Amino acid sequence: MIYFWLMLIKEAYQQIVHDLQSIYDARESSQIADMTLESITGLSRIQRLVQHDASLNSDQEILFNQQLNELLHGRPVQYVIGNCWFQQMLFKVDEHVLIPRPETEELVELVIHEIQHHRQCDKKKCKIIDIGTGSGCIAISLKKAMPFCEIWAIDKSRSAMKLAKENASLHNTSIYFKEADILSEAKNDALPAFNIIVSNPPYILPEETNDLRKNVIDFEPKEALFVTNNDPLEFYKAIIDFSIHHLHRGGLVFFETHENHATEVKNLMESNEFEQVEIKKDLQGKSRMVWGKKMGASL
Repeated sequence: MIYFWLMLIKEAYQQIVHDLQSIYDARESSQIADMTLESITGLSRIQRLVQHDASLNSDQEILFNQQLNELLHGRPVQYVIGNCWFQQMLFKVDEHVLIPRPETEELVELVIHEIQHHRQCDKKKCKIIDIGTGSGCIAISLKKAMPFCEIWAIDKSRSAMKLAKENASLHNTSIYFKEADILSEAKNDALPAFNIIVSNPPYILPEETNDLRKNVIDFEPKEALFVTNNDPLEFYKAIIDFSIHHLHRGGLVFFETHENHATEVKNLMESNEFEQVEIKKDLQGKSRMVWGKKMGASL
């Protein structure tokens, strides 16, 4: 008689951590192991600790080996398992969209705070647009937090838009999606005027490629990372131009930025009739968000 010994959950965890330490540090290897096994088993970390002597079933072990192989080739765990958490919600992700980062959650929280606590929007009329929506995580999170707002989301990638729409359906949110390239859509008459513009645009220069981690440059969409010329403010300028035609007087613009360019973005806004422009640091102490109020001519 032939016996097949299935791998224990704790053994699977230990193998991922051990094997990935050639690529990641111990802390990140542990986080990846947790995410992978939660996806495979459907068990939370606490549940796996309680059931650590339980075995993977045969299908789970096959999936484990497939996913470990992908991880060892540097594919980000979020793409391997097909999702990631953002604002306590699970979003589908793949190589057509950026993996949402914690600092982008902070951007969302900043927008929500300013609207809810400073009454920047009439609840019955507030329109918000997320420019370069990717997975839709910003737009969907804002709609969930503020269902009274009308949320629009644009992206030039058809594949990204398809995924964003799937996420909107998954989270039962009504978002107005439009495929559009902000670099050529400043005066788009098909878009209405807004009270809030929010964006995490591309800002990385091509020569900064070597500064990125290999798993980022090899797998995440380059069009969502890099500017198309040698100007790190390329997309910020386009969005400011868009605001001239599509942002109400007194409306707000919220940007996520590279810490090295936050002051430049602030100066750009101030030179284009924005006031009360602020740079906000993230939880790591980096200047990652810039926002301000439009005080130019009314639309």
